[in-house]
Amino acid sequence: MRNFFFLLICIVTACGTGTGENSGQDSLAGTTPEIVITTGSVTTLSCKLNVANSYEIYLPQSHSDSSLYPVLVFFSPDGKGKTPVEKYRTLADKWNFILVGSDYTKNGMDANAALAGANELVTDVKNRFNVDGARVYLSGFSGGARVAGGLALSRMDITGVICCSASPPASVSPRGYVGIAGLGDMNYLEMKKFRASTQADAGLNELLVFDGKHEWPPVGTMENAMLMISLFQPGQAASGDMNQMSDSLTSNILAECDSLKRISCMLEFQLLESGIHAEKNYSGVAAFEERRKKLEGSSCVKNEEKHWAEIESQESDLQKVLSESVLSHDTTWWRANSDSYFETKKTGAEKFMRQRLRGYVSLLCYTYCNQAFSMKNMHAAEKLVKVYSIVDPTNSEWAYLQARLYMGLNMTDFAISSMDTAVSLGFNDRQRVERDPTFAPVLSNPAFTVVLAKMN
Repeated sequence: MRNFFFLLICIVTACGTGTGENSGQDSLAGTTPEIVITTGSVTTLSCKLNVANSYEIYLPQSHSDSSLYPVLVFFSPDGKGKTPVEKYRTLADKWNFILVGSDYTKNGMDANAALAGANELVTDVKNRFNVDGARVYLSGFSGGARVAGGLALSRMDITGVICCSASPPASVSPRGYVGIAGLGDMNYLEMKKFRASTQADAGLNELLVFDGKHEWPPVGTMENAMLMISLFQPGQAASGDMNQMSDSLTSNILAECDSLKRISCMLEFQLLESGIHAEKNYSGVAAFEERRKKLEGSSCVKNEEKHWAEIESQESDLQKVLSESVLSHDTTWWRANSDSYFETKKTGAEKFMRQRLRGYVSLLCYTYCNQAFSMKNMHAAEKLVKVYSIVDPTNSEWAYLQARLYMGLNMTDFAISSMDTAVSLGFNDRQRVERDPTFAPVLSNPAFTVVLAKMN
């Protein structure tokens, strides 16, 4: 495999005088060791103009410095850019993409600071790597999707956006846009409404769904989105490559239709329509149109559309009831009633609605808990954390918040035990713990350091 060497130079600006004015020119204080970027491996880099703004990059195994490559930049809500880059690296090799994942932007940042950091990252990547300027794509999950969408609105060189589990702040037309959501994702309805409200916009505007919850989409679904935005804006890709992409997208969508029809013929029909929009200039459109004709106007599609609409209306009503119940009902009520809201033996629309309700209430609990902490209302925080653990018992966040609660109550042993529970449920953000002043008194505690060591 081929190695690419980049010398990162640390520039130290001369300190100002007592007046705060610059007293001299920038000077070279020293250099960092060379960072070896190996094709086929994920490497951590920092923006040249801001070393605090770091990111993960993956160059496809076939990378050559004589060719131009499309780039897909990911934004993750937890600031772990390696997660999507590792997850989708096989697609980078298959379709010769450069993948980048931001380690800098994350949920909780000031919105302007997040966008500034994202903008800085994209500029750095374009300046340092051989990027096809007509194929600069963004993607993000949850809060990261909102960053991706917001950046696309402010940069005219962005040609496609893939938003997962959250909508952009406004239409990104005429850029290519593909939304992705799990059918059990609490943001599914938001994304569905966004697509409906922008459907008349020019360009590509699609929503892909999968059988899942609030999570990064499966590799196959992300591949379909990447192929769609590539066909919409091919840049300097060879026509033969685009025909190969079209053939692959056709095959993928037809196979996905076979899976979705087991859930609902309506979902199958909707995916076929997305395929037709994405491949309107390619031969694959014929296969989609032929299959769609068999469903168009059928009683199955009409009945399913009506049924799903009724379930979604019911969901809106239940959201109102449950949002009030989080604050008004105690833990005894929640233990007795939570299953009736979140569990069902039914399949299809009803099952996914119940999953979305759980995610919706889980997010409410998280939000209200943090509000209680900010107001130093430990009594309310204690009750909300308990409700959170009942509503979403496999989510590590309630245990992390419980650890914060116990620290506030000077119950160190319980705090350590709760943090250990959080780790057992998948919590692994050691940096977040170490930066949280709540845990400063216990960072050197031997038992707590054992728990910290379990985190990545």
